[in-house]
Amino acid sequence: MERKIPTIVIQPRLHQIEEPVPVAGPALFAYGFRPFFILAGGWGVMAMALWLMILYGPLNSANALPSSWWHGHEMLFGWIAAAAGGFLLTAVTNWTQTKPLRGIPLMVLVGIWLMGRAMMWFAPESVPWVVACVDLAFLPGLVIAILIPIIRTKKYQHMIFPALMGLFWIANLLFHLEWLGITQETLVVGLRLGVNTIVWVIVAFGGRMLPAFTQNAFSGMGNHTRVKTWPWVEHAASWSIGVVCVADVLFEDHWATGIIFILTAMIHTIRLSGWMPHKTLGQPIVWVLHLGYAWIAVGFMFRALGVITDWIMPSTALHAITVGGFGVTILGIMTRVSLAHTGRPLTPGKEMVFVFGLMVITTLLRLDLVPIDYGWAVSFSGITWVLASLIFTLTFFPVLTQPRVDGKPG
Repeated sequence: MERKIPTIVIQPRLHQIEEPVPVAGPALFAYGFRPFFILAGGWGVMAMALWLMILYGPLNSANALPSSWWHGHEMLFGWIAAAAGGFLLTAVTNWTQTKPLRGIPLMVLVGIWLMGRAMMWFAPESVPWVVACVDLAFLPGLVIAILIPIIRTKKYQHMIFPALMGLFWIANLLFHLEWLGITQETLVVGLRLGVNTIVWVIVAFGGRMLPAFTQNAFSGMGNHTRVKTWPWVEHAASWSIGVVCVADVLFEDHWATGIIFILTAMIHTIRLSGWMPHKTLGQPIVWVLHLGYAWIAVGFMFRALGVITDWIMPSTALHAITVGGFGVTILGIMTRVSLAHTGRPLTPGKEMVFVFGLMVITTLLRLDLVPIDYGWAVSFSGITWVLASLIFTLTFFPVLTQPRVDGKPG
């Protein structure tokens, strides 16, 4: 049985809405998305540029970690953690209709994230436990910040997001435990668990937001198409990622894991088809999110090929999800949230449409789907990633550091 998505969903108010008031101090710390989206954009430039310079020789890593481990960690628990922090602090405020984290508490959370990045890069080999403590402090702080309004307003339907951030923290803990010499072979497990956890976040976000975003876009275009969802698909979409998390940790290269990847890809392809992505091509702010979700489904099919056959390297297949799925989706979400919450129309400029296209090129290069040498393809994918992140950061820095254009607080 299919379920139609209404254009506007009105939820009963179970508590008194806290009216926003202007914040004393810079606009940068008036809302969580402002500093964290700037940090995500900037770290997307710096972390990738540093990785390329280490990879090709001009720069030696300043930390005790092998460069490939540092690269994987910082893209997950640095870049994605910042983007997730900005999104969740903003979304939870909307869902619970409470005051946002702002001012000094927000500055403290930002400072913890910055200290983690500095420690992960400059840490001497003799104090990995100090690095671990600092780096592991950010996600618990974020979880507390989003848990408090959820519990206060009893909006327990949103508990999946702090729960997933808790699982993300466990993934980071597994990484540090091996670095500290406490465990063996948990570092790579932590990275894989971290990737799958973020997929789960995107899947949960997609089910809650994308049908409504798409239906509203159709209404704005005068299109009477109705978005379709199916209860069994919605349940299967979420549970499939839970199964993937277990299988990918316990049976990484087993053929049965490849079958799970194929079934997961099929489920999410069916889910996406109900959202009518082909009818959103006139709305970049919508189709970019559909495109990112499509890369998640494609990524699982590629991962299946990497496990079952020798047609594609498993590490390369994983980048269909991390570069295509995460890269496109995160840039799309940050663009939408930045425009909406600074009082601007949901119409990205040509430079951002160019960025969206650039991320697709980045993904195709990283997956070696272009007819050039693999080494050059990897290099060019890193360069195009840096360019896309730089354009986003330069475009939205003034937007995120100045007050709302409509004069409202936030």
